[in-house]
Amino acid sequence: MRLGIAKNGTLALALLAASATIALAADDTSKKLHLGVGNADSEYWQEMIWGATQVMKSVGGDVQVIVNDFDPQKSIQNMSAIVAAGCEGCIFTWFPDSGSITNVLTERVTGVHGYITTIWNRPEASHPWDTSKDNWVANISFDGVFAGYENGMALCRALNGKGNIVVLKGVVDNAPAIQRSLGLQNALKECPGMKVLDEQVGSWQQGPAQEITRTWLVKYGDQINGIFGMNDAMGLGAVAALREVGKAGKIPVTGTDGSSDVVELIKKGEMLSTVKGLNQEQGAVAAAITYGVRIGDIKLADLTEAQRDFNIKQELVTKENADAILAAKPDPADYTYEKIKADLWGKSDGQIAPGMN
Repeated sequence: MRLGIAKNGTLALALLAASATIALAADDTSKKLHLGVGNADSEYWQEMIWGATQVMKSVGGDVQVIVNDFDPQKSIQNMSAIVAAGCEGCIFTWFPDSGSITNVLTERVTGVHGYITTIWNRPEASHPWDTSKDNWVANISFDGVFAGYENGMALCRALNGKGNIVVLKGVVDNAPAIQRSLGLQNALKECPGMKVLDEQVGSWQQGPAQEITRTWLVKYGDQINGIFGMNDAMGLGAVAALREVGKAGKIPVTGTDGSSDVVELIKKGEMLSTVKGLNQEQGAVAAAITYGVRIGDIKLADLTEAQRDFNIKQELVTKENADAILAAKPDPADYTYEKIKADLWGKSDGQIAPGMN
């Protein structure tokens, strides 16, 4: 497996010989998937990259991983560098670091007659079938409302329906942050005795979340009964701050992503819950559908709207199912292009609902 990671937006692309035919060039660009990610450090991203890589490896291709560090401008610059280098018919799976840049990215790909599947973020009014419709293959996400609600209700149960919580939020205009906030609000309506004491933006990162939690512990002290982390990294930051004052395991903390280190902490009692998506499937399906459209196996005109803008399944992880989650290991044989293509929407949790971006 060859995973290239480019952090400065300069990607070395193989130049075709002058005598190569247009058809040969098309074949070459179909075999390299340009995969833009928020970072390559967290287990979520690693699992998603793994799924995409297995698919491309099965067709004799590879993956070029481009790390954008949740920076929208860096994301645009990296995409622009790829297409400027000469990239007719290239294929992309890309995380738009903000929904505000999704259309810019899809337009860049359309300009080189390439194909792109986005993950997580798109503008509410833009869809693959009405924006760059012949080149924007699909948008694949997870239902953040589900994640926010399930973690919120887990906190409610842990607090016996009454207490103060603080909220570590993701990047404000990211679809998952918006959705997880909506899910938490739904939980608060069902659990009126649970109140939000404060909320701050931790930008999906462990370090900022740890600093924010330190400040809260000084400011609010024993008023804090629970911590709602919108992802695992921020949940880990909260736990690190709690350890510093001897409160780890005494204040329940949530996360989302289902990383194994967090599941271990759930078993240990230092975290309460997380929501785990089928991360490998997200990467594999995104790669397979983009590659399939590129080579003509899949016709965009034959796909429904629900097949071009959908969520992947996920589940709440608590002490009750932590062991089963940790024991589950993906089999590479299940992640070939042919296997994934045969049941592209088998792990779909349905079309993304209006108002969720």
